[in-house]
Amino acid sequence: MRFLLAAAVLAAFFVTQHARAQENELDRAQSELSAAPSMAGVAVERRSRDELVVTMPSDITFDFNRAEVRGQFTPTLRTLARTLETNPSLHVQIVGHADAIGSDDYNQVLSERRAQSVGSRLMDFGIPYRRIEASGRGEWEPIASNATEYGRARNRRVEIRLTADKK
Repeated sequence: MRFLLAAAVLAAFFVTQHARAQENELDRAQSELSAAPSMAGVAVERRSRDELVVTMPSDITFDFNRAEVRGQFTPTLRTLARTLETNPSLHVQIVGHADAIGSDDYNQVLSERRAQSVGSRLMDFGIPYRRIEASGRGEWEPIASNATEYGRARNRRVEIRLTADKK
């Protein structure tokens, strides 16, 4: 009986330590990304204990109606890749978004292509494919009204969600 109790206490201890290490990586990533000059104009937000969201506005990431990453966005992605290299348990989920101009199908495909483009650039900087997920939400998750150009510009974005690996 004592053996089982001791084993349970040790297991709980190691699970807690593992969770703290993952949380510390998210804390470290948030600090690194928030302090980097190349991240100017990029929102870095802790949405939960287990998730850090980096929002890339369209004006620094893509030209209108395009999915190729703009050259001026390269230093931002390089900074993100360095942060991912120093925090190896973090998983990357890249989510592309679009405004409501154009058809639903077109915007869905465009948002997917944008997310894949960002993922490809992270892989160019050495981040393994297995750590990256890319998807698109089309025009279905707006953060502003699509009735104005300002609102549409805010809705054209890429969100990069960093989470601790669930191993």
